[in-house]
Amino acid sequence: MRGVCVCLAVLYSCFTFAQAPASIERVKISDNDLTCQAMFDELQGMDKVIAEAKSTQSSGQTTATAGQAAGVAAEVASRTGMFGALGGLTGHLFGTVASKTAAGVAEQQGQATAAQAMEREKQALGRKEHLAQIFLAKGCSASDPSAPAKTPNAAITVATATPSAAAMPSAAAREVDAETLAGKRVIPLPVTVEAINPEDLLSSGKTLVIPTAYVTVVTDGRVSASKQAGAFQQGNATARAAANFTVQGIDKAYAQSLAKAALDNLVGQLRAAGYTVLTYADVKDRDVFRNAAREAGPKANSDGGLNTLTFAPSDEQLFQSGFNGGLFSEFISGGKTRIGDATLIIPQYSFHAPQAWAEGSRGYNSVSATTNVVHGMNMASARVTWLGQPVSRMMRGIPGVATTKPVINVSEKVGNLSQGTDASPTAANSLSSVLSNFGSGNIQRTITNYEMTIDREAFAAGVMNGVQNFNAEVAKVAAAARS
Repeated sequence: MRGVCVCLAVLYSCFTFAQAPASIERVKISDNDLTCQAMFDELQGMDKVIAEAKSTQSSGQTTATAGQAAGVAAEVASRTGMFGALGGLTGHLFGTVASKTAAGVAEQQGQATAAQAMEREKQALGRKEHLAQIFLAKGCSASDPSAPAKTPNAAITVATATPSAAAMPSAAAREVDAETLAGKRVIPLPVTVEAINPEDLLSSGKTLVIPTAYVTVVTDGRVSASKQAGAFQQGNATARAAANFTVQGIDKAYAQSLAKAALDNLVGQLRAAGYTVLTYADVKDRDVFRNAAREAGPKANSDGGLNTLTFAPSDEQLFQSGFNGGLFSEFISGGKTRIGDATLIIPQYSFHAPQAWAEGSRGYNSVSATTNVVHGMNMASARVTWLGQPVSRMMRGIPGVATTKPVINVSEKVGNLSQGTDASPTAANSLSSVLSNFGSGNIQRTITNYEMTIDREAFAAGVMNGVQNFNAEVAKVAAAARS
């Protein structure tokens, strides 16, 4: 058993937590300016990154498996008293704690490394796909990438340059009823909000400019849970469950129509509250808006296992945001607004569908992990941010109105969810059987894949349920500020 101790000590000492590599952007604003040779070179670079990521995934999974096996071996040694060879009770305790710690670190580091490599491979594949599309659109030659492009001014459209278009084909479902987008079928919902500095709405004679609105939707994602037996439970059982899901049926034109409906709804409610509201059509010829930089396509983001895209009512209204100034980065100078005759307002609405969550539990003599994916929709957040005229004051947050609850259920069903397919790895099941023979518990893994095809009418109704009820709270804040 001394060999086991040495092995565990070496395993523990070999791990250091490496800093995650910089993320790979799928789309860059300068992509259409790349030469054929530059794109060809970067495509080869992405192939190298993908190969390295696959190798790292394999290494990480191997490390995690070794850590699991080492943990079981340590438990067996602990029960049989073999660690006592280190010197009585002290040796027994030291051996048990040290070996389990080493095994745990090995397993966690292996899992983290594999997950990090998987994400990097996904980013590289997305970048490669995007560059390949531009390469072909410009008529570049793979056999002679140094040759000039046949159509140098060709630009790939946003619909095919983003993850959404490839992953989400146009739905064959019925089109959305105009009354739904107009908010005439909204169900009243309680929406709790917080308002900060509503006096900004009055700083330009109650004149507001709302040039755009952003609606964020989920394209695909993953939820997972893990639970391990407690210190006073028999065995070393671990339960892990994960669910992957994709969303089908959202195309660019449809998503933009949702953003336009959200914008029109807010404009209408603020006008009803007694304000003069200027839209993009009213201000688009002003220098500040005409010269503002735009995003190359829908804004892609990954956070908490969810991949999302953010749309505006039109390509022209998808303004570029920055680290300093956020949504207002194109409309400020020296920290002050560049719009002198109105308060600038930009609304954001984020929706999650399907609804997905995971949870783990531990009983007297059992552990379990489960995932849940259902065909409903949540409004994850809604915010209207405003920028008024310069004023000296004590800041207490971002001026505007925002929801205070992280999740608001806006619809019970927005599409058809496929019956989950089992994607559990065979290797995990085999490992579980082997570990069971040690009498120290086992590792149970389940992975399920889902696909949701949206119902356009139901999906739009869910979005408008959230939008209109939130906008009504914004209008209340605006009306109160006037009184």
